[in-house]
Amino acid sequence: MIKTLFGLLLTLGWFTLQAQHVRLSGIVLNKKNKPIEQVNVYLEGSFEGALSDAQGYFSFEVEDSLVTGVLKFKHPNYLTLTVPIVVKSTVVHQFVMQEGEESLKEIVIQANGVKNRRQNESLTFTAMDVVSTAGSPGNIIGALSTMPGAQVNGEDGRLLIRGGKADESGIYVNGNRVTQPYTAAVGNMPVRSKFNPFLFKGMSFSAGGYSAEFGDALSGILQLDIAEDIDPTRKDASISTVGMSFGETRQWNKNSLSYHLNYLNLGAYTAVVKQRYRTKKPFSTSSGEVVYKREVNKGGYVLYAAADYTTMAYEQEVKPSYRVDTLSLRTNTLEVNSLYFKKMTPFMRIDIGTGIGYLKYKGEQNNQTLNREYWSLNQKIKLSYQWSGILQSFGGVEVQLAQVDLVQAREKYEQHQQAKANQFALFFENQWRVTPDLTWRAGVRMNKSSTIANAVLEPRSLLTYQINSKQQISFSYGIFHQTLNLEQGRYSQQEDWMRAHHYILNYTYIVRKRMLRAEVFYKEYDKLLLSSNTGKTPYTQEGTGYVKGLDLFWKDNTTFKNFNYWITYTYLDTKRKEMKQWNEVQPSYVVKHNMAIVTKYWVDAWKSQLSMTYNYSSPRLFYEKTEHDTARYKSSPIHNVSMSWAYVLQAQKILFVSVDNLLGRNPTYAYQFNAQGERPDLIQASAKRFIYIGFMWTISSDKKSNQLNNL
Repeated sequence: MIKTLFGLLLTLGWFTLQAQHVRLSGIVLNKKNKPIEQVNVYLEGSFEGALSDAQGYFSFEVEDSLVTGVLKFKHPNYLTLTVPIVVKSTVVHQFVMQEGEESLKEIVIQANGVKNRRQNESLTFTAMDVVSTAGSPGNIIGALSTMPGAQVNGEDGRLLIRGGKADESGIYVNGNRVTQPYTAAVGNMPVRSKFNPFLFKGMSFSAGGYSAEFGDALSGILQLDIAEDIDPTRKDASISTVGMSFGETRQWNKNSLSYHLNYLNLGAYTAVVKQRYRTKKPFSTSSGEVVYKREVNKGGYVLYAAADYTTMAYEQEVKPSYRVDTLSLRTNTLEVNSLYFKKMTPFMRIDIGTGIGYLKYKGEQNNQTLNREYWSLNQKIKLSYQWSGILQSFGGVEVQLAQVDLVQAREKYEQHQQAKANQFALFFENQWRVTPDLTWRAGVRMNKSSTIANAVLEPRSLLTYQINSKQQISFSYGIFHQTLNLEQGRYSQQEDWMRAHHYILNYTYIVRKRMLRAEVFYKEYDKLLLSSNTGKTPYTQEGTGYVKGLDLFWKDNTTFKNFNYWITYTYLDTKRKEMKQWNEVQPSYVVKHNMAIVTKYWVDAWKSQLSMTYNYSSPRLFYEKTEHDTARYKSSPIHNVSMSWAYVLQAQKILFVSVDNLLGRNPTYAYQFNAQGERPDLIQASAKRFIYIGFMWTISSDKKSNQLNNL
């Protein structure tokens, strides 16, 4: 109906002084008669097109005296509009687009659906996905472990991506690298993400082949973007079995200020729920976060600041050696992140980001003390430009400064060390719509570090073909480099960059809010750190390795009423020759098979949301040092079932209950070898289950507003 109507409206005529040119013009509106900006308007089968401006207006010339064909209108948040035309002259008409998401072009995977976006190699999820996934109460990394390509080990808690180590993954807030994204830990106590997921409008996870804007990460990146919109006034409070929190948002004119205070203390909980360690001082954290936003003319400013102070002390007996370890920590951190953005023209935007990090840490283990003081500064300037409806570009510069001061002490012995590193990078990337169904993204990044003599170039490329409105296929390739972290750099002067080549083939199919995503990948490593057997230097860079595997992701939101679920599976075949492993073996931090099943069900009669998660990981391999590096020990397979229940007591009051490891299984996560060559000690969870009970209360003028979406 709409196609026929606009086909009749566009049968118009007007001759210019130059008979061989016709200008196509119009205004694009939504159903509320509001202009739509950044609509991609083009003539099908040609390279002519334009983007609509802030008033919804577009205009472009076609070299012909009579234009016949199909005019297409595309926008990430609207259904594609197709209009047959026969045009000889210019008359400006209005075109109405309907809201919806139909096209698969430039898609990203989301835990709640598919969205059109430039970075289609990414997998995106929301704050609601984080807190409503059983087994990951508010922990961004915990929820991410249910996504394809991601792995989190029980004794560590950090993010591993497709066979890479934790320090091969980069985490960014508003485009700036975060150097301390996890909570503090000592010994084998697992960490968790320190960020409040509700601060972010989106969390985008790339398991490889990522954009040239980012670097210094061999495996992949996690992007956390704070919403640029001004927040409405509200208050939130909660109390639970492990602590309490309070948050408030104030909005005035074109400004908003949010703060969130949190206090966590496991003293009462560990006194009731038996642990494998004896508490001398319970784990305790006091933290606060502040977000300030201001709208400016055609732009805005976002400031994020977070600080925390953590202490704990405990004794733990490890088996089978029955050694008693005494451990403690005291740490405080500060993170500041700012972003200024402005549209300089309808087609040009500038982003200026700054990140500052500070950490002061003191950890003790069996009379050995480590004091660490760390600071970092990250500055990035990025300029984006839309040349036409088929070509867009961005480029920029990034500078990172970092320093760490270490003091290691044991009895009367004390050692002081300091390390510094500066990095400089230039990046540029184009995205070109070669045809209406074929998109090519190509970029390059140049990295230079003060610790390495040579600079490196990193070409990146992504080719995406949309088979039809439901299917697409893409192939990406890229070179990625990384330096040693500052503490590794104390032991060895790095001669060259560690390097990885990524090859990724992706297929995505979506229909009626159901999605299938399949991806095969291959990564090749070289110049990794390898222990030296010459005695001249602790390490060489003769290490090598590879990873090949398969990711599967299935998401279904519509088959069953009030019920949605997703299933992920990752297969890895990987070997590395690195550190003390002089032969290529499967690293001990990697699992070959990883699977997750996540379900969420809303029960109207109970006013409740129920969630269940099942995680499976195959055993990890551990090696005693022999000539052939043969595996002597295997960890337990992981079968973890978790459940959560959110019950709406009143419109703004919610009771929340969560149980991790519902079946009470007792897996061995890893093994800890000793210098005497005896049987290694087992590394296990501190308790069989973790039980969380919380009450949440929202105070807002909007009486329908509550924290259910936060669950």
